[in-house]
Formats: sequence, structure tokens, C-alpha cells
Amino acid sequence: MKSLEEFLHDLGARESGGNYKAFNRYGYAGKYQMGEMALVDAGYYKKPSGRYNNDWTGVFTGKDNIKSISDFLNSPVAQENAQIIYKRKQWGYLKAVGATKYLGKIINGYTITASGLLAGAHLKGAGTVIEYLKSDGKINSKDAFGTSVESYMKKFSGYDVTKLIV
Repeated sequence: MKSLEEFLHDLGARESGGNYKAFNRYGYAGKYQMGEMALVDAGYYKKPSGRYNNDWTGVFTGKDNIKSISDFLNSPVAQENAQIIYKRKQWGYLKAVGATKYLGKIINGYTITASGLLAGAHLKGAGTVIEYLKSDGKINSKDAFGTSVESYMKKFSGYDVTKLIV
């Protein structure tokens, strides 16, 4: 089984080619392509009102000395810290929607694992992951680039993420 460090490395490689300064056309930022909601969950950002649309009109909290999106893009340490915090938060969301009950189940020829669930949630959120699981893999949503939840859950299924889910 691959390590947590390999999980984070591979996820970052898949999201941005491992580029901490990456910023895509949808406003997702950094190595892990984190949006406003993810940085709110990680405690780095506050959006007073309105939709989360990655326009970055909210306020950074100053956590890890990050005061702007530019600071975030220029801080590998903050990005790694934010990702760990966010993954732990996502695990809570996955538990809340019942996704963890599917651990060990085989869907479309592969086994549902904790790391796969976290990767699927990273791509499209816990709600989309549970929709996929409840449909036995028949509802397989894709992101704006055409990447499916199932492809992430499969690709990232063999990692030890126990440090994130305790």
C-alpha cells in the first residue's frame, strides 16, 4: 500500500502537475487546485456572503501568514497544511453522508477505499460521492474538465490515509 505522502504527491501531480503556483480558469489555486470553499473549511479564508465562485473577494484569515491568494500560491507550506486540514474535514463530510459504509464494497470492478473516497470528494464533493455509491456506480458525475468521480476513486484507491481519518 502506498503512503499518505505518496497520496498527497500523486493528488497534487494529478491536479496541477505539482505546481504550487497553478491557478486555473475556474479560479482553483495551487498544487491541489483548492477553491474558496476548501480554504474556508481549512480555516484560511472567509467569504462574508454570496456564492462560492472562486472570485476570491473574501478575506484571508492570516493563518500561516496567508493574507491573499498570492500569498497562498507562494507558500508550499500553507498549501500542504491546508490540504491536510481539508482532507480531515472532507472525511467528516463523507462520514456524515454515509459514504464510509461502502468501504470494502466492489463497484464496477474495484474496491471502495478510504483514499478513493477522499479523492472522489476532492474532485466533486462528498454529496457527489454518495450519489455515485448509492447508484452502484451508475451515476458518475464529471468535473468541468470531464474527469469522473469514479476515475479518481479508482486511481487513488491504494493509499494508506489512516492519519487523516482517525
